[in-house]
Amino acid sequence: MILPTLPPGRMTFPVEDDAFHPHLRRGEFAVVDLSDHQPARGELFLIAYRDLRIECGRSFALCQMIGRTHYRRPGGGWVHQPEAGSEPATCWMARHWIPPADPRDREAALRSGRIGTSEGPFTAEHTTEKLVRRVVGVWVPRM
Repeated sequence: MILPTLPPGRMTFPVEDDAFHPHLRRGEFAVVDLSDHQPARGELFLIAYRDLRIECGRSFALCQMIGRTHYRRPGGGWVHQPEAGSEPATCWMARHWIPPADPRDREAALRSGRIGTSEGPFTAEHTTEKLVRRVVGVWVPRM
């Protein structure tokens, strides 16, 4: 959704590349809802990382949250299939790009080096701590 003005309770974050094209484009500003930080499958978020090289101690990035049901072992760790003592839980991944849906386009992106990174798995609790807030739209500076 393109927003002509910034509503109360929102902030912007600059989009510096085309990793989330066509949703967000370089030069636009992602509009972030400051009240919503619960992870949701496929939604874009602003995520925070601890970074001691920066004065405020945090760096920020855009990501798409991907959640899948896996099984959490009692002592920690994730497995794809149930094991004795494991419990089903949502395993969250933060993807820093949106790969093409068509497998042929994905292969072409891989061959050309246009790939992104993902990280995780995160528990729901850890994900909620890392997510700043959900991206709800885009603001495009007037020319």
